Amino acid sequence: MKTNGSNRKKFPTFKDLRKAFSLLVCLFSFNACLLNPIVHNLLFPEKDSSSKSLLALWALLANAESTVELNHTWAGIRKGDSLQLEAKYYMFGSKVDTSFQWSSNNNSVATVDANGFVQGIGNGKVIITATTADGRAKADCDITVFTGYVYTSLDLNDSVAFLTMNHNTGMLSHYGSFSTGNGPTGIGVEPSGKFLYTGDFYGNTISQHLINQTTGALTQNSPTTAAAGNSPRNLVITPDGRYLYLASEGTQSIHAFAINGDGTLSFLNFYNTSIVHSQIQISRNGNFIFFMNPSVTEVTSYRIDYANGSLSQVSISQSFPNDGSGHISTHPNGKYIYVGSFPAVTVLSFDKNTGNMSIVDSVFHGKSINSTAIHPSGSFLYLVHINEDTISCYTVDSKSGKISYSSNVSTYAYSSIRFMIIDPTGRFAYVAANGGNLIQYSINQTTGELILLGTVDIGAVQWNLTFL
Repeated sequence: MKTNGSNRKKFPTFKDLRKAFSLLVCLFSFNACLLNPIVHNLLFPEKDSSSKSLLALWALLANAESTVELNHTWAGIRKGDSLQLEAKYYMFGSKVDTSFQWSSNNNSVATVDANGFVQGIGNGKVIITATTADGRAKADCDITVFTGYVYTSLDLNDSVAFLTMNHNTGMLSHYGSFSTGNGPTGIGVEPSGKFLYTGDFYGNTISQHLINQTTGALTQNSPTTAAAGNSPRNLVITPDGRYLYLASEGTQSIHAFAINGDGTLSFLNFYNTSIVHSQIQISRNGNFIFFMNPSVTEVTSYRIDYANGSLSQVSISQSFPNDGSGHISTHPNGKYIYVGSFPAVTVLSFDKNTGNMSIVDSVFHGKSINSTAIHPSGSFLYLVHINEDTISCYTVDSKSGKISYSSNVSTYAYSSIRFMIIDPTGRFAYVAANGGNLIQYSINQTTGELILLGTVDIGAVQWNLTFL
């Protein structure tokens, strides 16, 4: 007996199930979209019933689902070298063919052509932006253009040591040392690489140096120093190179200076803090100054007025554990501040518009702290334990700002390690120590682990370092 095929029960195929699932997702997304008050006002305007509402809604939905992905979101390139950036455009998860408009926010640092080819021109930081032809989406790549010079303050020798970096191996070569004022500790380089400054702790001055743009060698500026209050310590310089701020421990204040075209400093004002300063830092966008001290349990932020370089206090963080020397690092995305102190690392969220801070997390480590450093990718945070002669590595969640312990290395052969810097490519790290040798590491790009490369003999105790 034959069976009538038309009466058979049909079961849904995988293709049918996939279509049904896609429909459910679309309905859910549309329903969520309708609940958005912005979308609701566009769809159901109280007073305007014109077609402009629907056009605005379409633009909102299209832009919300339009993204650009770059092959690099950050990079460090040597001055004179180049980098090829590539961009891809996605709408609602699907790749779309399009052309891109490329732009640089500072052509004196790096240029970019119509094909995303970046050329390093001068020292500094630059943002390269790729914008889609329809203008609906864009993406940025943060690039640091560097020369490969390392300068370290030699506080017991009243000088600065100058070293050059091998770009393939990361190894440093000691070029020579240059005289400063008495007891240089804090050190900083003007972003374009023309001038170098040290806070001379025992001399109550800031030493002023010119940097040879071809060789990196230093020569003393005229005058050689500027008055800096009693016991000047660490200093920071604004990203545009216009202002310098210094923590003066002895006068319990922040001193503000204008950087003149010839590299000399002009004193602007000082700001009483009522506490002894030892640590000062600047926000990633360059609009705020942070300071802390071993005797206090919070970080204070000041807003910089770029019209005249003046400071105004805007926020004080919540209290956190602190009993000893500490250090501040800022995340490359500008959203988080990492305060390394004893006995814990405190993670603060930071509002780049208001300067307000709030505690995200506190991670116990139980060791002394003299310095912290953050990888240019933002993926790793390092703590320099001066008394225990170890460096700890923590992985960083860039979305939440939270950190997790990963690894550590012992530096017991080079006692009393002081400060640490990382080169802009994120491949190498350098650590100042209380001996004649500066320590050199390569960095595992997946785990952040430090791998000892060796040391370079400077012949004097190092305190702080800066990279150009």
